Amino acid sequence: MSFYALLRVKCDKDKCVSCGKCKRICPMDVDVTDNSRKRKNGTECILCMECVKNCPKKAL
Repeated sequence: MSFYALLRVKCDKDKCVSCGKCKRICPMDVDVTDNSRKRKNGTECILCMECVKNCPKKAL
């Protein structure tokens, strides 16, 4: 059901500097820089928000 979830981590492409920190820190290996519902491992996101906490530019 997370494919249809309303609460999702989204990336602001204007702020993102593509440092990759969010991808390294994610315990579920979700590509959070891709806002598509078909992103890599997107349905595996557990909403731990580690990517959001560790983003140096607050793009998430």
